[in-house]
Amino acid sequence: MSQLSISTGKRGRSVASSSASTVSSLSSSTDLASLFECPVCFDYVLPPILQCQSGHLVCSNCRPKLNCCPTCRGPLGNIRNLAMEKVAGNVMFPCKYSTSGCTVSLVHTEKADHEDACEFRPYSCPCPGASCKWQGSLEQVMPHLVMSHKSITTLQGEDIVFLATDINLPGAVDWVMMQSCFGHHFMLVLEKQEKYDGHQQFFAIVQLIGSRKQAENFAYSVDKR
Repeated sequence: MSQLSISTGKRGRSVASSSASTVSSLSSSTDLASLFECPVCFDYVLPPILQCQSGHLVCSNCRPKLNCCPTCRGPLGNIRNLAMEKVAGNVMFPCKYSTSGCTVSLVHTEKADHEDACEFRPYSCPCPGASCKWQGSLEQVMPHLVMSHKSITTLQGEDIVFLATDINLPGAVDWVMMQSCFGHHFMLVLEKQEKYDGHQQFFAIVQLIGSRKQAENFAYSVDKR
């Protein structure tokens, strides 16, 4: 049996600035953004922008999957549309998760970084392993864990003790539990891997069920006994 003493603490509060612009798009900017819609996936065509011989655009994600222009059926070619690239630099593009509730619009150079961390993006099940294929919003993660992973125990408080039993089981083994404190939930995963050079290896992973911005407010310590 292995015992972990775990402590969670809040970091000092700080004022965070975001590079993503929250200025609402004017109707003119919205009209311009619509000119950049990909005719295949309806996402935005962003620089570098390539066009077919007739001037039609397609996004970089769809382009490798196509044999011809989806609009005119002509050859795609590798012609850069420099005029549209210049226009794109002055357009505020909505986040691709706007239909899920995100209201942010931003310049194309900041779009990918924002969407990678957007709290409205779909979240995968945080449980270790690849057996659970669930995806949903951040607000749905905890209800999913409660309903579909009932074997996970939740302990309350800033300092908890996690008892890992049967640590001598052969092969790689995971132990999972939840900690609830400061109005948030944390998932702790203790992982045992195969013996390396005659010794067992243990790894502890802590994940806040929340956004990356919220995670910056916490510090976590694990003590193995």
